[in-house]
Amino acid sequence: MFYRTPYVLFAVFFSLSGCGQDYSLAPPADSEKITVTVKLPKELKTETMWVMYRSATCKRISQGASGQRVERDGHHSVYKEFQRQGQSDLYQIELPKDGGGACKWHLANVTFGVVYADPTQFGENVTYGAGGGVVVIFDHNNSPQGGADIKVDGDLEIKKDYYPWIDEEFLGPYKKTVNLAGEGGIYLSYQALEARKVYFEPVLHPGFVIYSSGPRVKKKGSYTSFTYPDGSVVADGKWHPNFLKLQTIRTGRAADCFSLWRYANCPDRRPDLLPDWLPEPEKPGYGRYVIVDEWGNELPAYSYRLVGQDGQIFRDKSDTNGRTEPLPVSAHPLRKVEFPVERW
Repeated sequence: MFYRTPYVLFAVFFSLSGCGQDYSLAPPADSEKITVTVKLPKELKTETMWVMYRSATCKRISQGASGQRVERDGHHSVYKEFQRQGQSDLYQIELPKDGGGACKWHLANVTFGVVYADPTQFGENVTYGAGGGVVVIFDHNNSPQGGADIKVDGDLEIKKDYYPWIDEEFLGPYKKTVNLAGEGGIYLSYQALEARKVYFEPVLHPGFVIYSSGPRVKKKGSYTSFTYPDGSVVADGKWHPNFLKLQTIRTGRAADCFSLWRYANCPDRRPDLLPDWLPEPEKPGYGRYVIVDEWGNELPAYSYRLVGQDGQIFRDKSDTNGRTEPLPVSAHPLRKVEFPVERW
């Protein structure tokens, strides 16, 4: 669970039927492309991307527990390296959505990620462990890493915080690894059926290192000990650091402010006004703005104070869809946006 599962573990023996012996990919020249881009911090490097294509034509034949014939879509894996874009910090891979060939392959999912470029900066025998992985599923099947945790419409943009995590293990062969502690464990998993562009920006915080030390004796109540950047020590039986605790230490904000599901309890919510002007169909010459939270969710009943382009002041609360009251077109674009502390 702690380490990346080698790709070879997913190799299985099976037979394909329905398209002769030619199982190769043959993307048509006009195939729609999916572009995956990684914005890379200088301390990290990209991993080889594992690309999986599936086919409903060339079936995977196996036997069930009772010896019955089981048919599943066939799959074909290829491995791709990210290419640096000029002298920038952007690395990219372009993939044909239609894999073509006699099997009529289609792009099913990709697995990629980032790792430390030089783990030995943390010690002579330090190796890379886990974290920093991303899985994107483009169809209705699970990936080799399982199903998707998050489903998105349209293109996919991922920007996540990561912390260096140095772990020492003493039971069995001694090992010391540097990992990337982030939200969601080893992999972030998404289903993006309509995506044509995938953008991943890992934001590394090298000044906030967390250390963990595994138990030296195997006995009940002996847990891995975590030392956080603020000096606090926790041994609560978990195998990974508390990501929200790391976010709180770095920013001084409450843990609730970094969780989509608990954000309503955040004492320091940071609303934003989307720049789009939405004309009001039933009131010509008027329009509205939308107030959202840091996660992009509409904020109903949130107070605002807006100064229009003409100097007029508008003070009210957002409706159930997070929209402001109708404003005259003369107010757009706004000069100033404020969100008073008090709520209506």
